[in-house]
Amino acid sequence: MRHQTSRKEISEAEKLSAEIKQIASKAGANLVGIVLPRVIDDLPKVWVGFKEIQDHTKKVADIMRDAKSIIVMGYHIWDNALELAILRGERWTYPEYFALKTLALEVIAYLEKKGNEAIITNSLSYKRLAQLAGFGNYGKNALIINSEYGPWMRFAVVLTNAEMKSDEPFEKDLCRNCENCLRACPVGALVPYKVDYAKCLVGIHLIDKENFERNKKWRRFEPSVTKNSHFMCMECQKACRYGREMRRI
Repeated sequence: MRHQTSRKEISEAEKLSAEIKQIASKAGANLVGIVLPRVIDDLPKVWVGFKEIQDHTKKVADIMRDAKSIIVMGYHIWDNALELAILRGERWTYPEYFALKTLALEVIAYLEKKGNEAIITNSLSYKRLAQLAGFGNYGKNALIINSEYGPWMRFAVVLTNAEMKSDEPFEKDLCRNCENCLRACPVGALVPYKVDYAKCLVGIHLIDKENFERNKKWRRFEPSVTKNSHFMCMECQKACRYGREMRRI
């Protein structure tokens, strides 16, 4: 027999969802949404290349056995300073992820105070989760496009064993016939909805900093700030018609 969720359980899930969204927003999140594990688990695996994670996406239960909800948080990249890549030793760090970790820890602390378990994860597709959480659509520049913030968003994800009310996925196509981002890419690394990482300046600079900085044309789009830091290319984001007002472009 299919499990029937009581009205009390639904109201508790709704209440906790609202509380978490308030906590995350106060901590600095611009967007907060809830996704159920089975929804993301139903999708095929994709490759995740994020910092120390270089693997295909996992099933939610492989990360947290009793996870019942996925909290997705979006942070607006409101200034170019947040597009810095900084080399510390042999590892690259990014300023915006300090803010994202802080707000994720605020959410975890609140959940734990209420007797729940919660963890940060990097092993799921953030972009898929952002679309499922209702933030925006997967754009032709292979970034999530939000109607207010455009492609200038980064994400954090928390798994919890607390039951919460999920949000509706984003279904609208904001890109439609627009291909401004494809034309704006200075090295032709974009085709609709896909990046050629062998061409993308962001990846090339991170992999081979010394050779990159010998190329005068490339340096124009990823200028150095200090010996150990540079701005990442933003041409495809600048070309997007969404989020321009918020970024004052």
